Amino acid sequence: MFTLQRIIISIVAVAFIMGSAGIAFADTNDSKDMNSFICKDIMRLSGENRDIAMAFVHGYFLGKKGSTTYKTDKLAAATDEFIETCLDNPNANALKTMGDILKK
Repeated sequence: MFTLQRIIISIVAVAFIMGSAGIAFADTNDSKDMNSFICKDIMRLSGENRDIAMAFVHGYFLGKKGSTTYKTDKLAAATDEFIETCLDNPNANALKTMGDILKK
């Protein structure tokens, strides 16, 4: 349960950051495009790193909707389905996979 609380706090923080209009990020050489990550990239992470990645993905979609409201049971179910889908399809695009799951 403690891990779920950490995920929720991370999701809220990411949604807030992505939804804030006045924040500018420095253009550095280590910039990453979230759309380039495949399921295998997320599945290779473990422990807290995977929790943070999942929180980031959930926060991305909350920010995209312009929402800060979520239901923990739906987040947990979406995370479980995401992991199962990614294990079966390791080369699938991670954001598209989560987007498809959240559209259901």
